[in-house]
Amino acid sequence: MSAPTGTIYDLGYKRYVGTRRSTATRWRVIMRNQIATAWKKWWRYKLALFLAIVTTFIAGAIMYFMSSREMRMIGGANGIAIKIVDGALPASIEWYCRFPAFILSLTLGSMIIASDTQTGAFTFYYVRPVRARDYVLGKLAGYGFLVATLVMVPPLVLAGFRLGLCDNVDQVVSYLWILPKTLAVGALATLAYTAIPLAISSLMGKRTYAVALWAAYYVLFGTIAVGMAQASSPAVAALDLQTALRAVTFDLFDVHAMRGFGKELSRLSSTTAIIMLLAQVAAAIGLIWYQVSRDEKSGVGGTS
Repeated sequence: MSAPTGTIYDLGYKRYVGTRRSTATRWRVIMRNQIATAWKKWWRYKLALFLAIVTTFIAGAIMYFMSSREMRMIGGANGIAIKIVDGALPASIEWYCRFPAFILSLTLGSMIIASDTQTGAFTFYYVRPVRARDYVLGKLAGYGFLVATLVMVPPLVLAGFRLGLCDNVDQVVSYLWILPKTLAVGALATLAYTAIPLAISSLMGKRTYAVALWAAYYVLFGTIAVGMAQASSPAVAALDLQTALRAVTFDLFDVHAMRGFGKELSRLSSTTAIIMLLAQVAAAIGLIWYQVSRDEKSGVGGTS
């Protein structure tokens, strides 16, 4: 007797019996994927990491070979004297931001959300289902981890090296303050160099446009802000990321003479700089949330 039409045969289907994870952990998957993707190509994270390592070795060598020397910052022979070994650490933080962190933001950070928009990846994300907050938190955590390895971990290594150059235990104890201060500045730099490039990326639908906009914001807008500060209020200079971080770093490490701002910008308060940095970070995170939530509600991420 022939089988009736429409008979369904068991083809070996078996229900999923593996571990069922909470929806609260979905952002971790996005975070891990972001880190893994960044590591694949040498010109993305690996290039920035190499620059951070080179900066660490250069700063460490300066601290070691010039540990007994001083530099006169103001007034020639009778001016303010700062030990090179004490000034190398705060000065290096600026260079970690200028090169490794900025390079990473150009090759990766400013492209992340724009790439997902350009390729229509949001449709894939939200079919899963992935919520907007999972995506935002995952991208911020993943990229933030990469940035932290460039602007927070290397300075902490240098801080430990500075403690190792102390002559005795009492001197080590007197210098322990550099560890929490280095951590604080590194955390602030991580927030700024994570949130703001991602916010710029969320505004554009193409990677090249996002990179160009971020470079313009970082270089042109920062330069204009510093120029306006010289003609108006020093607080305007805090809109420039580098200037704001420099003010916080040198004030926190009590090496004010190393600021190099000039007559007008030397009055920039580190408190004002911190407020302006945190305000930019908060605005950036809010912008990312708005843009991603809008894509979630529309059901598409750009091309579809």
